[in-house]
Amino acid sequence: RAYPSLNLKINLNAALTEADVVLPGLRFDDIDFTGQPDVWRVFDMVNRVEHAAFFSHPSFLDYVHLYKQNYATIVKACRIDIKSDFYETVTPKAPLDVSIRLCHVGTSSFMTLGGIACGGSMSPHVTLQNTHTLIHRKENNRVEPLPEWWTNRFKVQPENLIKPTNVIQGTKPQETFQHVFGVPLGDTDSTQMTRCASYLRYFVENASVASKLGFYKLGTNFHDFHIKQMSLLYIAPSYWGDSLMSETWEDKDDELSLHCMVSSHDHRPVWYAKMTLFSEVFGLK
Repeated sequence: RAYPSLNLKINLNAALTEADVVLPGLRFDDIDFTGQPDVWRVFDMVNRVEHAAFFSHPSFLDYVHLYKQNYATIVKACRIDIKSDFYETVTPKAPLDVSIRLCHVGTSSFMTLGGIACGGSMSPHVTLQNTHTLIHRKENNRVEPLPEWWTNRFKVQPENLIKPTNVIQGTKPQETFQHVFGVPLGDTDSTQMTRCASYLRYFVENASVASKLGFYKLGTNFHDFHIKQMSLLYIAPSYWGDSLMSETWEDKDDELSLHCMVSSHDHRPVWYAKMTLFSEVFGLK
């Protein structure tokens, strides 16, 4: 989708537990008006690479075999960490090395660790921990335990093991900044379900307007800061055409941390996230 003429080469290790892709670089559309990478687009990029690896040949984590047995996965939780120099070193068309590996296996979920390295660095500037929950596609997306054949085949070596991401939903205060919107088709996947990256964009757009209107105690514009860390929690699905409401608020103990809750038209929580910002400004001088 980003590079329609590009024959994407996905390199997998023999055990099918690690995938590596070199991308030509960010598109100019991936850069925001400050000249810095648009984080929700970067997040979407890594998830698209992971999705492509799942359905490549051979298949990352033998996902195709799971899919043929009517299984699929949803990203139930995610943690994103961004180093400050990511905002100083990334330029459009500079190659990006995207790597993904299995780092934890549970009863009904597994976790992958994704990373983006740029500027020839060997260590990632951005890391993503995605917790994938297994669902049955023919049973109304019911959560299922991982098949025994899969857990026997895919084990995580001790040196690669990472503690599972535990995202705790924050308590919403009485006063929040609210925005009501409809889900466009372009924000959904092939099943017309809202994609993870779309929710993140709803968060950023809400925070941008809330800051402009002086809703936050933070004395300057939201866009004067850069994102340091995010924790995301998927609660329930939403689809093309659904009416949703995003609400953001500042953390009561840390003005550099923002929270977001996305709810359905009948006020059922759909998605939650917490965002922490760097106190310094990078790459804008």
